[in-house]
Amino acid sequence: MTEAWELGIAEAAVLIRRRHLSAVELLDAVLDRARATEEYAQAWAHIDERGAREAARIADDLAVGGQFAGSLHGIPIGMKDVIDVQGMPTEAGSESLRGNIAPDDAGVVRRLRESGAVILGKLQTHEFAFGQGTPPSRNPWGSDRYAGGSSVGSGVAVAVGSIPGALGTDTGGSVRNPAAINGLVGLKPSYGVASSTGVLHVSHTMDHVGPIARSVEDCAALLDGMVEPQGVALLGGPVSAQIRDPLVPVRLGVDRRMWSEWGVTAEVTEAVEGALRVFRDLGFEVVELPLPELDLALHASVAISLSEAAQHHRVRLGSAAERYLPATRIMIETGALASEEDLHLAWQVRAHLRWFLPRAMAQAGVQGLVSPTLPTIAPLAKTMSSELTGSPGEDSLSAALRMLSAANLTGMPGVSVPCGFSNGQPVGLHIMGPEHTDARVLAIAQAYERATQWHQQVPVHVLPLAIAKGMPGS
Repeated sequence: MTEAWELGIAEAAVLIRRRHLSAVELLDAVLDRARATEEYAQAWAHIDERGAREAARIADDLAVGGQFAGSLHGIPIGMKDVIDVQGMPTEAGSESLRGNIAPDDAGVVRRLRESGAVILGKLQTHEFAFGQGTPPSRNPWGSDRYAGGSSVGSGVAVAVGSIPGALGTDTGGSVRNPAAINGLVGLKPSYGVASSTGVLHVSHTMDHVGPIARSVEDCAALLDGMVEPQGVALLGGPVSAQIRDPLVPVRLGVDRRMWSEWGVTAEVTEAVEGALRVFRDLGFEVVELPLPELDLALHASVAISLSEAAQHHRVRLGSAAERYLPATRIMIETGALASEEDLHLAWQVRAHLRWFLPRAMAQAGVQGLVSPTLPTIAPLAKTMSSELTGSPGEDSLSAALRMLSAANLTGMPGVSVPCGFSNGQPVGLHIMGPEHTDARVLAIAQAYERATQWHQQVPVHVLPLAIAKGMPGS
């Protein structure tokens, strides 16, 4: 029999509306699951049990009277600890922000509350979402493996079931990376669809707030719940409704030569080729579409991101530089040294790719670009490098950024969906489409998901754990 914490977001929302499940019952199940897994997972930076319980009680009181706040009524959600939640700490994994309490909700949090969501707490992140340092969160598929980043707690918590869905931020893959590593679905929406107010930015140009969940349907539900009305209009209406009907098969583009250039391993390539065979069996057409221009994205993305990071951190570094991790400080200081010529070229690359990629796809009649999400399975944590300049094929942050940063630079939507396993570790399939085609990208991912069972796999490493003594919180 399915326990309440195992329910998907969309499934739980239906049960709450039909009053077959109460918001308090769902919250209790999620909290019990957190107690059972947190000793291992260490996904949470802060849990507000008291506040969440009060919000769940209010949701149940409304339901008794036949009133529902929105599509996420009574659903508990977690926030990466760079997203402000009023009254909760926003410490961003940094000693320089220890004890910082958010005075207001971030824009996405406000929208989620309006949609009826119950905000449970804050999830671990690499310091200021730069990918530096080692957060305590552990990979549920293997304790010796890298757990993803920088939205590491968001990925781990959803994977172990201590929250049904979470938000992260994605500057160069930081939603899709932990989704792939943890066997989940992660979406980087189109640029400007979701509010970025109340978010500690790496880069206001490159950053996107996005959902991580166990299924495409649940990611769509979270996206609908977090976007502003103008974002809904840009997307052509609620995406959950748009992906409800089966998608008429479309043409997909792949660039296998780039996979080789990016150092994609044979095992990951095999899993992705298996996914392409599934698409063909479903009636999709898969064509080769050479796009060497994609390799321009990493360098332009890093230049823009780090230069904007220097702007965001200049004041805080001036007063608390010694409380930053040295590697984070070096990255920010590097951004301050970027020349005007380098930045001008980076912005030219961005403008070119924003024009060129949709045009190239349209000329080829391609509605989605398909590739591996990451070049390798989760590396061993002890060999993972946090450098931005590693060679393709290395177990490094740069290898992940090389695969994913084009979507951030162009503002195009990108989703990672599970497509298999290698050596016991999940493999992610990445689908990217033109700006504001988020619903179609999700529909393509959902067509594949419905034809496979990879998203239903549950990590076994945390199942036998006993109830932990306590959780991070107030």
